[in-house]
Amino acid sequence: MPQKINPDIETSENQNPHSQTQKQQSTPTTEKKTKYVRKSPLKDNRISLTARLNENDLVIFNQRLKLFGFSSLNEMVRDFTKSKFPVVTEDKQIDNLYQNQQTGGLKSLLEGGSNRDFYERADTNDMHKYYLNVRKFHPNTCRDIISYFKRFREAFFTEKIDEIRGLTPRVKSKIMDALRKFGQYYLYKYNNDQVIDLVEKIIRRHSLSVGNTDHGKLYIVDDHYLENKLKLVFDMNGEIGLIVKFGLFSGLREDELIYVYGKQICTNLSGCVCEKLHVMEKPNGISIILVQWHRGHKKCYFTVVPTELFKAFRNLESFSYKAHIRSAHSYIKTKDETLNFMWLRKAHYNVMCRTMKPFEANILAGRAKTVDAKHYAIYELDSMTNKYVEAWSKYRINFTH
Repeated sequence: MPQKINPDIETSENQNPHSQTQKQQSTPTTEKKTKYVRKSPLKDNRISLTARLNENDLVIFNQRLKLFGFSSLNEMVRDFTKSKFPVVTEDKQIDNLYQNQQTGGLKSLLEGGSNRDFYERADTNDMHKYYLNVRKFHPNTCRDIISYFKRFREAFFTEKIDEIRGLTPRVKSKIMDALRKFGQYYLYKYNNDQVIDLVEKIIRRHSLSVGNTDHGKLYIVDDHYLENKLKLVFDMNGEIGLIVKFGLFSGLREDELIYVYGKQICTNLSGCVCEKLHVMEKPNGISIILVQWHRGHKKCYFTVVPTELFKAFRNLESFSYKAHIRSAHSYIKTKDETLNFMWLRKAHYNVMCRTMKPFEANILAGRAKTVDAKHYAIYELDSMTNKYVEAWSKYRINFTH
């Protein structure tokens, strides 16, 4: 086997200019002699820090070191430079941000700039691309997030935050959602989760989320009230009436309606996993549409709709948000000022809960766990369609005719 030569070793022939001549005169069996050259040690770039302390205070100093978990001054200095000591409270971090007390040319941990740069110099065009292409949000949603971020970022990250506390719960929720999504964008862009942390700390400190939701309230809805409102929808005719009815019977969100209208249909129903729609028609006049469209926390697994209504919806010449959904929304308001297009989804959930278990209705609403949705997609579809028919039959709706 050939002998391996260490790169830090210099052979004797490199040291002697006559080594080549000696090599030619030597026999073929002569082995090379090697000489090890010691490398100089790396230069120590560390420096020593000194501090003056009264001799009587030395004992107290050592006791306090042990109190904070350090056995030597070196350990404390190392943790101090790594920002592990002392522990900075949330209030102190936020106060430092508000007062902008960084001096001596030091840079913030956020993006290497001053502690206002991370939100003042944010590239909103790049943020829009991230929300649209990476998070797959609806274009209108992307526009709203950017709009709220640009309008309220200055107040949120400064002492003007009291201006936000005085806004309505709906607007506060929009602002918090926009700033939280900005933190997610920052993590995606710079692999830095400090903005997510900071946003949550500010929300907790100022109690911005308190009283924003109605989850704790109870609502009593009389069956007669719901029946009268549904009758208004059933009596609507024409293209807008068709759109309103499909929104009611499907329970889909507005962007999901646009997605279902424009997506191609795959005819392979034997376990195909492509991104197209898969439609299964049942003998009871109901079709199951496998959608499988997920955007962040919003999910649409599948929906159940009347077969003829689905075909009529797909046969529309065009379907878009501004031209059709907004028009349908305005038309509903002319019939009843208390209703809107989003009410159709709530009414659908209410009707489904009459015959389905809550988690079954949540599957259709896109709020259930993926495991539950997969189970029903494989084993319980026929049972769900029967419950769907039974629920609407309470309002004298028959899908077989």
